[in-house]
Amino acid sequence: MKTTVLIILLIAVALAVAFFVFSKPSYPLTEGDAQKYFVEDLKEKYPSADVREVMEILPQTASDGTPYYQLKARVTTGLSTPCPERIHVYYDYPPKNFVNQPPEYITRGCKVCLNVQVCTLAFPEEAIIASHTYNGTEAVSQFLLENSDAAATASFDGAGTWTVSWSSASSGKGYTVALSKSQNKVINVTSSG
Repeated sequence: MKTTVLIILLIAVALAVAFFVFSKPSYPLTEGDAQKYFVEDLKEKYPSADVREVMEILPQTASDGTPYYQLKARVTTGLSTPCPERIHVYYDYPPKNFVNQPPEYITRGCKVCLNVQVCTLAFPEEAIIASHTYNGTEAVSQFLLENSDAAATASFDGAGTWTVSWSSASSGKGYTVALSKSQNKVINVTSSG
């Protein structure tokens, strides 16, 4: 009888161990956990970025019924420079496989509207680049060549106009460029200082 109880006990322990070893790990599937994990991963992968922010979190369900989150983030390097680089990074939490989606380049190599037919300045990085590369911005481009410390700020008025302000501490001068969001044109360029 002692042998039978011992065998049953060993089988129960073996089944419990097998269950914990072979079962899927349980993740705390909350939106907050997903965002925290994603931000930590972005800090590690893009340590020199000026901006790392989660833009979108979507709850999803896998084909096997398990819940997960799809996340989208903005990563910007060189935000106030003439040629900021912006990418969008996509992530699944918990990770679904070992192959991550490649980042989507929004601006790269000082060019705007990559891989699109109709150019819409949707992001501040695009407006900053357009403020010195569009036709009619030659004076701004020259200003940037002469003032390596020039820094930009971009703002959108919500009604279709981007305003990019350039300033240089060393020269005390600057430019303000108003750009149409969707018409690929400069509205006006004004100098200051």
